[in-house]
Amino acid sequence: MSSKKEIVGNYEVINDREVVTRREVLLMGAMAAGGLVAASPVLATPARAAAEATGAAKATATAETPYVARDFSGLVSKKMPGLSESQISQHIKLYQGYITKANELNSKLKDPDLAGPNATYAPLREMLVEESYAVNGVVYHEYYFGNLGGKGGEPTGDLKAALEERWGSIGKFNDYLKAAGKCMRGWVVIGYNTRGNHLSAFGLDMHNMWSPANLVPILVLDVYEHAYMIDYGIDRGKYLDAFMSNLDWDVVAKRLSYSHKHPSGVDSTV
Repeated sequence: MSSKKEIVGNYEVINDREVVTRREVLLMGAMAAGGLVAASPVLATPARAAAEATGAAKATATAETPYVARDFSGLVSKKMPGLSESQISQHIKLYQGYITKANELNSKLKDPDLAGPNATYAPLREMLVEESYAVNGVVYHEYYFGNLGGKGGEPTGDLKAALEERWGSIGKFNDYLKAAGKCMRGWVVIGYNTRGNHLSAFGLDMHNMWSPANLVPILVLDVYEHAYMIDYGIDRGKYLDAFMSNLDWDVVAKRLSYSHKHPSGVDSTV
């Protein structure tokens, strides 16, 4: 049995012939051009590949520190038009802070204070809420940085077909994404809705506020002020233009192709 590992977004995806072959993925993509279809699930584990893989973590996660910061320094040296080195480097530092707190909360929740459980306030409640905030702060930033560093333009192939099926045209999708980016206070997440078996868009005002279930993110946009204030002050519109100019559609397309391997429809909630 042969295997192939590939880093896609935040995941090291292992394709085994007994699960899904590359050819099957391509065939599935051709079928998806007329409408999204689901394929068999594939084993996916958190990325722990070697440092030479784009954005992969250099250190190995452990039970005590399951979250290891990925190396996004290449985005700083890439000199992306409209997104300064200072803006990106400061943003990466903020992401690294979420790594620290996610690990800290993970450790504390192994032996939490269970005294006085209460829905208004309790030590356990506070840690559970803040862990969801810290972990989503890690994951959404990894998706965000992962889909930066491209040349913008327009998507092609199966991704283009999927976006057009849902939004009518790429132009309409771009307008939708920018408008959503101006509406939300935290994130805009475009993803494959495994329950509905189609692409969906969700807006989040905070890392852990309205985070959708059964959605596999393929494109993530950070609209917190920290993502653009150094470069643009309060002019979010210019930042959104810069984001689109540096979007890596190839990464988004790969995420979409792998999202189809999740169970879909009613099977997604079995």
